[in-house]
Amino acid sequence: MPTNNNFLLDSAPRCRRQNLLRGRFHAGMTRIYRSATIGQRYKRLTALLVIAVFAAVLGATAFAAVDVSGEAEPWWLEKRLASVFLGMKLRANRPTKLSPLTPTEQDLEKGSDIYREQCGFCHGVTRGRIAPFGKSLSPRPPQFVIEPAHGPTWMDAYVIQHGVRWSGMPAFRGLSEADAWRVALYVEGRRQPKE
Repeated sequence: MPTNNNFLLDSAPRCRRQNLLRGRFHAGMTRIYRSATIGQRYKRLTALLVIAVFAAVLGATAFAAVDVSGEAEPWWLEKRLASVFLGMKLRANRPTKLSPLTPTEQDLEKGSDIYREQCGFCHGVTRGRIAPFGKSLSPRPPQFVIEPAHGPTWMDAYVIQHGVRWSGMPAFRGLSEADAWRVALYVEGRRQPKE
């Protein structure tokens, strides 16, 4: 068979001399590319390590400068983040059935009595006065005698029964579900549950 440069007629184009040379060249370039890629990985890893160390130093400095005692008022960002995350968690655990009672005057009076006995020391009893124990907790408990709760009633009843972790709000598991709803209606200052 005569030597022909026509690719379509060549039975073994990979065995040609110029293709064999190109293969050696390609293998050499691949090695160079791989070593460059490894060098870039080390540079990226070093950059990430420097950023992580800088963030740790910045965080430690900020923590040292911030008053973390129970007497310090929380920052607005701290309050906002805690409120958002708590709301998300509570909405994720929303009960399927709502109010277990149809509120009457007796229910509101019973809710008031339970509040005075179990909640008033932290959340206030006398209208317009901050509770004696409320100032020593961090985060500060809401003072329902000054401003009523604004959330849905089911959320307040859930918090009353289950408490809030990393705060001074304990779980009142001894209260029945109906009693938790009665107290929730009382702290909201409502006669009917808010959905």
